[in-house]
Amino acid sequence: MTSPIFDENLVRLRDLDTPTVSNAIESFGVRPRSLGHTDAGIKCLFPELGTALGYAVTFTTSEYGPGETRGHGERIRLLEAVERAPKPCVVVQQDTGARPLSACFWGEIQANLFTRLGAEGAILDGVVRDLEAMEEAGLKVWAAGVTASRGDLRVVSVNVTVSVGGMAVNPGDLVHADTNGAVVVPKKIAAQIPDAAKKVLEKEKAMLDLIRSPEFTLAELQKHYYS
Repeated sequence: MTSPIFDENLVRLRDLDTPTVSNAIESFGVRPRSLGHTDAGIKCLFPELGTALGYAVTFTTSEYGPGETRGHGERIRLLEAVERAPKPCVVVQQDTGARPLSACFWGEIQANLFTRLGAEGAILDGVVRDLEAMEEAGLKVWAAGVTASRGDLRVVSVNVTVSVGGMAVNPGDLVHADTNGAVVVPKKIAAQIPDAAKKVLEKEKAMLDLIRSPEFTLAELQKHYYS
């Protein structure tokens, strides 16, 4: 993993909303606009817990097959990886099984355990349960939905490249998430994002001021923003 960016920049990043972070990233032209973010299938379950920002610990899961031997080796590896990870950290899970919306890894116990190990959030393409207890534990969660049963889930691999809601995440990537979804913040420009975001917000304010003004016309809008 590359070294974490300076703490002061993390503080400034956390104060931004995720769409503004996304727009700021676009201004650097480092990746296509269609990449680097979650789609509508991944939703923020606890908006009142606020923004999550951290370095990714990634893992994949799947349900046990018939007669498959159970073991806890990869699960322990995951816990150790979270404990060792640079903080703040977020856990990103891709369910590669046949029924990703049926079996769940996350519930009351895992929420308390992972927060104790230093994770502030979890982003996954699967489902969770024990919603009230998870929220009480303070774990910020983005998921595809909820289920009543844990199913028969196992951890397959730890700290590998995953894809969640169309967002590819590598171990150690910096992830920013709020009520709108999640984005991966490229580390090479992460320290510059707050200043770029300020310019984005200033441009948006000027455009909104024009739209709301009594002098608004489509001709004026085109002259300033679509010429």
